[in-house]
Amino acid sequence: MMTAEVIVTALLAALIAFSSLIKLVGARQSLAIRDHLGVKPMQWRAIGLLELAGVAGVLIGLVWWPIGVAAAVGLALLLLGAIGFHIRASDSATDTAPAVIGLGLAVATAILQAG
Repeated sequence: MMTAEVIVTALLAALIAFSSLIKLVGARQSLAIRDHLGVKPMQWRAIGLLELAGVAGVLIGLVWWPIGVAAAVGLALLLLGAIGFHIRASDSATDTAPAVIGLGLAVATAILQAG
């Protein structure tokens, strides 16, 4: 296992875990973003659960790479959707940046865990 793989996976897991938890606990800022993006409450919670599953998957991937790669690809697809919602809402680069950074980390995680 490479140091870069562990660091990139940990960064991705931390970013997505934070995103998931604020959705699942209903943090005020998260709810404001949900409403701004036009996402339904049940969908928002489902996204939070999928993010949490992705975090578990990429962490398991440090031990068993096929699960980690699948989870990282799933998170990359989820983040592409998030970027699409931000673009549709005409959000600034600053508002879209966490999703873009997450996408980069997810792609890097998939590549490093597959390698």
